[in-house]
Amino acid sequence: MTYKVTNIAKGFALALAASTGMAAAGGLDRSGQSIDVLFESGNHAELSFGFITPSVTGVDFLANPTGNMAPAYTIAGLGLKIGVSDKLSFALIYDQPFGASAEYGAGSIYAGMEAHVTSSAITALARYDVSDRIIVFGGASLQTISADVNNPTDPYALDVASGTGTGLVAGAAYQIPEMALRVALTYRSEITSTHDVIEDVGIAFPDTMDITTPKSINLEFQTGINPKTLIFGSVRWVNWSAFSVDAPLAGVVLDYDNDVTTYSLGVGRKITDNLSAAITMGYERAIGGGGANPFAPTDGNVSLGLGVTYTMGATKITAGVRKVWLGDTTDVAGGIWNGNSAIAAGVSIGFDF
Repeated sequence: MTYKVTNIAKGFALALAASTGMAAAGGLDRSGQSIDVLFESGNHAELSFGFITPSVTGVDFLANPTGNMAPAYTIAGLGLKIGVSDKLSFALIYDQPFGASAEYGAGSIYAGMEAHVTSSAITALARYDVSDRIIVFGGASLQTISADVNNPTDPYALDVASGTGTGLVAGAAYQIPEMALRVALTYRSEITSTHDVIEDVGIAFPDTMDITTPKSINLEFQTGINPKTLIFGSVRWVNWSAFSVDAPLAGVVLDYDNDVTTYSLGVGRKITDNLSAAITMGYERAIGGGGANPFAPTDGNVSLGLGVTYTMGATKITAGVRKVWLGDTTDVAGGIWNGNSAIAAGVSIGFDF
């Protein structure tokens, strides 16, 4: 019996998992850096777009409310996979792997504090099918990142111009196509980029600095449990404990004490020949211990997502929504943060050609 459910999970990666970043996930993680497009059959192109609205509020040590410090943001992705032969294929992936946005309005001791991080990456991959069950793949990623920080209470401001660096990607997969079973392991190396910076402490000082984004390992899996039902999920580990932003004058502006592992699990069901639906759950363990950064005043999360996929010939459209419950914490300045959440909505359009 051949299971016809291989593509149920495809497209939910952005539509249901886009609610990451400084307001919702460990470190600066946003896209999750999936390479799932590499496993599409034949030639395939896709476009994904997500919109995330966090609500992250608290009170400072004087019990003044902070207001929502996490603005809404968007995230986009592109993927292209071209088959050259039965054994060899290539893929290009565009995503926005890391990012953050924090802005405090008036009314608390954090008033005027802001921090923004933006990034984009293009990953080129080659896939070789050793057999009908064993796949190896690898390539490189070109990443651009920039940032700015403003803390009027010091006063201090840091402007980090865009810088670009490259890193390696390598992995392997095992599959049983007739069962829609696949397990893929992907390693990404650190990426270091050099940036022109200006630090302002009342006087502006130009300089240069390096930023190194962390290495990561993704384990992505799926398996059919009957001809109409698929279980899928992922485990993502990121080496955030080795990450820091060290400004020339101020020293360490941003760092993390712990690595972060994020889990997701979903069940997809083929409803008709054209329509499928899925439910996903996500979990990231809270670290605890207080001392959170006021630019990232959450600790762990739990999420629940719903989505649908509609297929029209060679075109597949996926839409989904996800609710994320953000973990409570106390920051280094004595602020208390609890009851926070985020909503993410997304759509993915794929074409076989």
